[in-house]
Amino acid sequence: MTEPRPRARWWTAVAVAVAALAGCRRDPEVRARGPSPPGGDGHQLHSAGPAMTITADQLRAWSEQLCTLPPIDFAAALAALGIAGSIVSQTADFATVEPPPAGASRLGLTLENLGKNRGYLGTLEVTLGGAGVTRGELDQRFGAGNLLPRVDYDRPFVVNYRVELAGAPYRCTVSASFADEPTAASTAVQISLRRDVVRSPEPARSGR
Repeated sequence: MTEPRPRARWWTAVAVAVAALAGCRRDPEVRARGPSPPGGDGHQLHSAGPAMTITADQLRAWSEQLCTLPPIDFAAALAALGIAGSIVSQTADFATVEPPPAGASRLGLTLENLGKNRGYLGTLEVTLGGAGVTRGELDQRFGAGNLLPRVDYDRPFVVNYRVELAGAPYRCTVSASFADEPTAASTAVQISLRRDVVRSPEPARSGR
């Protein structure tokens, strides 16, 4: 077998050295990058969408859903209303959602203890935080509210709104509480949405 000529061997050695040098330069870059983040191939992960926040529009949407939904427990209520979080039992008939939605410092759920809706969701109660919701915003979304007589000097001022939909099994009473006698610019401190039976509804059935 014929051996390569000296000049050919020299060029071969140079090519090998250049390739090795290039590999050494690439290796630190690979180590610096580290493993790809979850999602594969370095793709950026995205959230499912904007977080829910408590607004007059959101309260209006919930009130209409509470009119049309069948009798539901706490878990079904969160799923139907699009509320994220864990249900934390406080008593036999009351639970809170942790963490509460943006714009709320607490969100509570109460089971109905009397009547045809007994044992199912009766009231959703939102203690507001942050910017809050004003009476003017509520009047705009629900119509002019009814300021109830104040029962005692240290009790909040309460404005009621009623939501009824034709043919719906429930109506929803929205009660907004204010620290002072409310004007259009006053911010509610708490808002409750109560379901009352209009006609006997059929309980929700779990799918198979």
